[in-house]
Amino acid sequence: MTALFIRLSRYFRSHRIVCWLSMAVLFVFFGFFAAQLHLEEDINKLMPSSKNEDGTTKLAFADLKIKDKVFLLFAGNDTEKLIEVCDEFVDSLLLCDSTSQTIGDIFYRLDENLLPDGIDYLTEHLPAYIDTSAYARFDTLLTREHFVRQMQQNREDLTGEFGEMFPELIQMDPMGMRSVLADQLEPLTSAGGSYKTIDGHFFVPDSTVCLAFITPRYSATNTGQGSAMFELLNTQMEQFAKQYPEVEISYHGTPASGYYNSTQIKHDFTTTIAGALLVVLVFLLVCFRRWDTIPLLLLPVVFGTLFGLTMMYWLKGEFSLLALGIGGVVLGVALSYVLHVLTHQQFVGDTEQLLRDQVKPVLLGCLTTIGSFAGLLFVKTDLLRDFGLFAAFAILGTTLFSLAYLPQLLRKRQTSSFLHLTSSFVNYPFDRKKPLIAAILLVIVVCFGAFIVGGTRFDADMHNLGYDHPMTEHSEQLLREKTYTNDKTKYFASQGRTMEEAIENFALLDSKLDSLQHLGLVKSYTRTNQIFVPLHQQQERIEAWKRYWTDERLTKVRNLIAQTASQAGLNAEAFGPFFEAATRDYQPDALYDAGIIPAGYQSTLTEQSYGGDYLVFTSVRCLNDSIRSSESDYMRICDAIAKEPNLLVLDTYYYTTDTLKEMSEDFNLLQWLSMVFVLIVLWLSFHFNWRHTLLTFAPILLSWLIVLGVMVLFDVQFNLISIIISTFIFGIGVDYSIFIMHGLTSDTQIIDSHKTAILLSAIVLITTVSSMLIAQHPAIRSVGFTTLVGLLAAVILSYVLQPALWRFINRKRSHQEL
Repeated sequence: MTALFIRLSRYFRSHRIVCWLSMAVLFVFFGFFAAQLHLEEDINKLMPSSKNEDGTTKLAFADLKIKDKVFLLFAGNDTEKLIEVCDEFVDSLLLCDSTSQTIGDIFYRLDENLLPDGIDYLTEHLPAYIDTSAYARFDTLLTREHFVRQMQQNREDLTGEFGEMFPELIQMDPMGMRSVLADQLEPLTSAGGSYKTIDGHFFVPDSTVCLAFITPRYSATNTGQGSAMFELLNTQMEQFAKQYPEVEISYHGTPASGYYNSTQIKHDFTTTIAGALLVVLVFLLVCFRRWDTIPLLLLPVVFGTLFGLTMMYWLKGEFSLLALGIGGVVLGVALSYVLHVLTHQQFVGDTEQLLRDQVKPVLLGCLTTIGSFAGLLFVKTDLLRDFGLFAAFAILGTTLFSLAYLPQLLRKRQTSSFLHLTSSFVNYPFDRKKPLIAAILLVIVVCFGAFIVGGTRFDADMHNLGYDHPMTEHSEQLLREKTYTNDKTKYFASQGRTMEEAIENFALLDSKLDSLQHLGLVKSYTRTNQIFVPLHQQQERIEAWKRYWTDERLTKVRNLIAQTASQAGLNAEAFGPFFEAATRDYQPDALYDAGIIPAGYQSTLTEQSYGGDYLVFTSVRCLNDSIRSSESDYMRICDAIAKEPNLLVLDTYYYTTDTLKEMSEDFNLLQWLSMVFVLIVLWLSFHFNWRHTLLTFAPILLSWLIVLGVMVLFDVQFNLISIIISTFIFGIGVDYSIFIMHGLTSDTQIIDSHKTAILLSAIVLITTVSSMLIAQHPAIRSVGFTTLVGLLAAVILSYVLQPALWRFINRKRSHQEL
């Protein structure tokens, strides 16, 4: 490979136009495809799909529409004022959104015609909503004693408010079937006790919070329109806060969480990380004292980034913004290769000699680092797999550019005053200081012992990685306190290829939840199957209605009415609608297509997902215990539901917890396999020389053990993000160790060059990683501590322990030869 890059260098040196033109074409080519890549901002898209027991996918959570709901809250003490502000806010919001059209629907009040239309529909399809078990109770109503009491009740109902509005309902029911039906529907009505209506608006039980439900027009993955909607919401809230200071307006929901997570990642990336990179570039500019230092540093890294993003576009089509934000550490690894080339040019000045000295260690470091990131390709989380691919391609692109094009851009050697400053540090005999070596060995022993005792631990709670904006967090907590203080409410669903199939599959979900309710695990749940009755079941109920109302029973009812109606002051002829209803020809009908239920409410009961699947939902209330415990009520409910092929737990964190638990079992194996891969590559590259191979590998292994031990000592656990960083720590340790070993087996000038480059690389990376400690997003902030420990361990072991072991082995070998 060295000869290949030298020949390429000679060709470019004699064909400068080809060099510049090919470099420009590659930048434009990769830049074009990188610009086509969709950056995914929705953190919930990073969650796994729900799985069947055989591993097949039930449903990708990104396809769910119900997750796109936004809860809009108006809090205050004056109910009339809350209704006024709610109406005005919604009208103003829809008016402002008329051009951008980011809002699909706002469900904030019930239509005045909803109740009449619903009653009309019920009377037209009455038998379809009467369970067959009710007919046994109907028999108990066909007595004179009951009819006497019922006629008195009918008279009271007819003269009451309800009777004045809907007298036909009482005329259709002289025998009091409505009391039986009310008992039948009692579980349905009792489960919906979280809200009440005042003047058609939705309120919490104490009437201090009015609610509206926003359904965005976009999918949660359409981040551009999502940002526009929330920016519009925030602008409206600022205006109304000044106009109505007595009303507090807030909102929360999955789309809001995704918006604020992506916004915070962008903010952290453009302030803390970008600011640190700016400081680093200024530092390196001062070090090299050359105006072209920054362009020379950035060009290979930019090329590698564009190459990595292009490959992600070709392979996946989209890439996580969160992974790209954390990808700043990958740029640090890539930058270290550039620094080695730039630094060594200060020592040799000749391009071909530069390539002879740098091609082997740079390519070897690139290969082993890619191998360390390759372990991420075998985990079960798309975020980690995508990051592993991007890191591998970005490092490969940076390395190839650094060896093919960067030497052509370098000018003749100019001795930098900084190199004289670093020479005293680089040449200091750290490896000869026995107290320092003893202290390092003691730290290694302590950390290794801690790792043996404590092992590797994972934080499987993904909630700890999401950013909670204070306003959305307050809004969610307020609604929870105003409804069920001590309970949690979660959605579950049945699934089908058609809506009818999903409704039929809901019967199993209903049976499961009913059993769990009898066990005390479920407090209540929405019996959606009493609202949406399968068509075949409707037909069965209609047939049961026809069979029940025989001529004999109808004659008996007619006689009972004639005997008891006049005693209550009612006209027997007024109950003629009953006999019409009893003998009418009914047909099954799909309520979900009838247009009776408001779209905003029906979307909380059923939906056709973006992926085409049909879902029927139920809202389940249970004890608000910790999801970390597998014995908690919630987790036991989830476990019972998730194992069924057509039933879904609509909680991404439930599946993510399982994924991370499985990952905790696989992670150590993957990391050790990566180490074996690196060991084999080193053995082959050193031509089967075990002495050089083990000397190079020792700092890699020891730095990793130090990181694991320190995490145990400071009670720091791995999470989804620190797994990414662990591969980075391993990769940078590999690079440092390879370059030091290459310098030890070469002349003094090369080892000085490598040590200087490692020093600069360590300063750059420590500065970049330290900036992450002050980031606001928990996922980015979580990488800081572990990474700093790993970096310091890698630098110290490479500077001190590796040369000491090299000198010790060579001295022993010399004694043996003598």
